[in-house]
Amino acid sequence: MISDRERRLIVVSNRAPYSFRKIGGKIQPVKSIGGLVTAMEPAVMSRRGAWIAWGTSGRTRKLNMPVALPATNPAYTFYPVPLSADEVSDFYYGFSNSVLWPLCHYFTDNLDIQIPERRAYARVNSRFTDIVLQVAQEEDFIWVHDYQLGLVPGLVRQRLPNARIGFFWHIPFPHVDVFSILPGARGFLEALLGADRIGFHVPDYVENFLKSVETLTSHTVDFENNEVEINGRRVQVGAWPISVDFPYLEGYASKIRYQKKAQKIKDGIFADRIILGVDRLDYTKGILERLYAIDRFFQKRPKYRGKVSFLQIAAPSRSQVGSYRHLKDRIDQVVGDINGKYAQLGWTPVHYFYKGFSFEEVIHLYMAADIALITPLIDGMNLVAKEYVSTRVDNTGVLILSERTGAAKELREAIPVNPYDVENTVDALSNAIKMSRREQRKRMTALRSRVREWDIFRWADDFLSGEPASFS
Repeated sequence: MISDRERRLIVVSNRAPYSFRKIGGKIQPVKSIGGLVTAMEPAVMSRRGAWIAWGTSGRTRKLNMPVALPATNPAYTFYPVPLSADEVSDFYYGFSNSVLWPLCHYFTDNLDIQIPERRAYARVNSRFTDIVLQVAQEEDFIWVHDYQLGLVPGLVRQRLPNARIGFFWHIPFPHVDVFSILPGARGFLEALLGADRIGFHVPDYVENFLKSVETLTSHTVDFENNEVEINGRRVQVGAWPISVDFPYLEGYASKIRYQKKAQKIKDGIFADRIILGVDRLDYTKGILERLYAIDRFFQKRPKYRGKVSFLQIAAPSRSQVGSYRHLKDRIDQVVGDINGKYAQLGWTPVHYFYKGFSFEEVIHLYMAADIALITPLIDGMNLVAKEYVSTRVDNTGVLILSERTGAAKELREAIPVNPYDVENTVDALSNAIKMSRREQRKRMTALRSRVREWDIFRWADDFLSGEPASFS
């Protein structure tokens, strides 16, 4: 029997590998930045496969689809799924990000369940499925990604019974007591179980999923082997922690010209130590709680005023959702309060940027930062922590990491914190600032070794081979 690694690969995701922009009078593909594209594109190219995703701009409709990509050396085909503005509102900003996202991150007070949005979610998943069935053949491996497309595996299975289907859930999977709040939770699980292999980042999410299946469905769950028996099939469930492109990040940070850019950033901050936070603006990322800790830090440790500065990057995200707009307003207020209390002539305690940065600019910030303060309230993985580690080519720097991230299961040499505990975070900051170079190098060497071994390419390869990661 042919292995999944040898099959033609069909990737199905909400986000497209390229956006399409008018450049020089012509519509041109522009590669998207992100871990999924980094991991999947080489795998799809090597297998002469296909990528099915939401066409992220109305401009895609002006192109002759499908599109061969990359433009300079075509090796796979992109098939866009057109969505109307109303569908984007109801499917993406509505059910996906106002129901599934807060539910899976335990923010149940943020749930906004609307019947039209549930219908839009089902309708869009059905449209993705239609295109999958136009493209895929039974000998292909269809790899579906993330919570926006949770119904696709079951819909494909109904119409292509012998298909090989994988699904990866990129966000936390909650405890059954929380997941069962979802209207139609059982049907949602049945749809996910249309896959042959279901992946999560860490074993905790695997356990939560299997417990939900055991509680809400009639299927037999094998907890010892992490399998579900359903209609004569055995569905494999496992943990595959996603990672980053370590060779690229290390190589980039090793170049003298980029090290000079990082030094220029350091020189412009006018502080002995730089603490960095990098996030999308999202209520799960703990930005407010982090700012409360920074405020308390300068209050309790006045000797660091004028010597330590905090840089917070908050990339705009989902501003159409009310809870995100309210969060931004509160962050703006708290940043102003901190700077008003502690700022000195020539020194600013908090440098806050509500804007998007290029990936290269973010790398320069990683290189400039003495401490990375990564404290989400909950996060499926958190690639910022792994990116920071990958750029520390001299093995210095300190990673402070929320114990409520998937990354904390791997990056055990980081300083762990409870993101809700302000005093715990203040103590972690003090310990990070005082940490000796020797201790920094010991910890960072171990962190870098782990990320180097388990990079983004191994993640994709291990999922396709069906070999779950070891967390021992």
